[in-house]
Amino acid sequence: MTSSSGFSTQNPLHPLLYLALLLPLAYILRKPLLRLVTPRGIPDVPAFPNPSPLLGDLPMITKVIKETGSFSAFFDKAARELGPIAQVRMSYLMTLVILSDIQETEAVFSSKPTTWDRSKDTISLFRTVIPRGQLSFRTDSTFKHHRRLMGPAMTSKYLSSTTPKAAQAASELVELFMAKAKIAGDRGFQAEEDLNNATLDAICGMAFGTNWRLLKSRQEQIRRMPSVPTGSHGEAEFKLHKVPLAESLDYLFESIPMKSPVPTVSHFISRLNPAYHKHHRRLHTFLGKTISQARAKAQQMGADAAVELADNTLDMMVARELRGDDFMPDEDMRDELVVYLLAGTETSATTLAWWVKYMTNHPEIQRKLRAHLLDRLPQLLDRAPTFDDLTTTNVPYLDAVIHETLPMEDTMVLGRRIPKGTVLLGITATGWEDASTPVYAGDSADDEDTIARSQRLQGVRTDKTARKYGFWEAGTGRKFMPERWIDAAGLFDPNAGPSLPFSTGQRACFGKNLAMLELRVFVTQLNLAIFFAPVTEDQNSFVNYETVTNHPRQSIIRPVSWDSSMASATATATATATASASAAAASMPDHGA
Repeated sequence: MTSSSGFSTQNPLHPLLYLALLLPLAYILRKPLLRLVTPRGIPDVPAFPNPSPLLGDLPMITKVIKETGSFSAFFDKAARELGPIAQVRMSYLMTLVILSDIQETEAVFSSKPTTWDRSKDTISLFRTVIPRGQLSFRTDSTFKHHRRLMGPAMTSKYLSSTTPKAAQAASELVELFMAKAKIAGDRGFQAEEDLNNATLDAICGMAFGTNWRLLKSRQEQIRRMPSVPTGSHGEAEFKLHKVPLAESLDYLFESIPMKSPVPTVSHFISRLNPAYHKHHRRLHTFLGKTISQARAKAQQMGADAAVELADNTLDMMVARELRGDDFMPDEDMRDELVVYLLAGTETSATTLAWWVKYMTNHPEIQRKLRAHLLDRLPQLLDRAPTFDDLTTTNVPYLDAVIHETLPMEDTMVLGRRIPKGTVLLGITATGWEDASTPVYAGDSADDEDTIARSQRLQGVRTDKTARKYGFWEAGTGRKFMPERWIDAAGLFDPNAGPSLPFSTGQRACFGKNLAMLELRVFVTQLNLAIFFAPVTEDQNSFVNYETVTNHPRQSIIRPVSWDSSMASATATATATATASASAAAASMPDHGA
């Protein structure tokens, strides 16, 4: 039997003939077709060569993350190889622009929100969990309303009144560390979970007037532990459970779909889990009850007295609301309190986790900081620090150590036209600019050349005014050197080099003053009470992992008292090493002659 076309319907060659015709045609058209589905990116903006069809630079990004464990390492690669402005083609539909010139970053982020604003992708991440918090709004009237009502919480008056809450948490953290050290013996132990609990206790006290007793709970658990097992790296393993409210906050925070390409879908799936509803209900019930109690307390006191006597953020908010200054619905206030708790805990705890690592590796800086604090504030041996004690003027080296730890419409950026809707990532961490970007340092150790390369960009920068930031010495951008923040007069200079740890512009970190206060209090009390002894090489990895912030995988510490033999032995070893290095330097020929 044959068909009307003349081919037998049972002829096995029938499909093979079609295949024989299609294969040569596909071969001939393969390059045009691949070019058609390959991301093209933004004209005139430097990019990596040879993007993959459909996927763009994603295979390269995946390779870097696999090798380093860090997405930030890819930023470093882009800055080193492509310069101060670069594009990354995340897929056929999405292109990111990476900006590592600090002057241009500050100018762009300080521009009107009609030009640049928080990206829709970032908003969609946080809107899944805190839909009525500042992190989930564009820079619109609602965002400004929320900031206006929360603003007084960041003033010196209110921060001063809440400082004792942070100091109490820091004091309890010292007690916890020393109790764990007694059980651990010569072994180190992981510190980040303790730091997370400590900063959450501090921020709860500052937010509500009373904390969640997280550190007290951990101390009570430890008192029931005569011994603890040893981990794979020789560290003591303390397996402690969390207070229920802290467990619920952590669960909701971890449910934010940071790595999902479709956050809304990912969060919808998370909400199907009964555990999500349990933790969501527990936290929101607590917040609703606490808000109601604060409102009742303010009404009983009267508006003016409530405003004057408020010593925590929630009391301040409801008191101002009662006085008629502003109003925020319960749902909005609840979400803002969640933002306050998350932001005041995650970032501060992570910074402190890196700080204890740096102190463990730099005993000389531990000693210098302690000597500085005792010289400027000897009274802190007998009492907790106050807000007025810890000013930049009083203790400039303290701020130097902390800052050293702190790791949109068509527009023109460094002379390139960036299309509306493009996501712009501004690198704000210390060291990115001068350590990474060929325009500044490259492989050269010539500081004059570094400055000259920066000046060549002046004609295309958005802000044509003179650079206000200094330059790090070539090759030192990634080194831990707090002294570089101190000027010739011995004062702290925030513009000593390229660094925007709290970002800039209207979307800069709202809690900067709170974060700096928290870090000053914790670093001061930990440094005065504890010497962080060296740990083994197996316990001293600087490998990191990323959530909202960049965490060390190991924050293992060995806390001892300053009058211990370990602290004395380390001091002797450090002095000997310093003397040997000085003698070696003196014996070297003068190559500059």
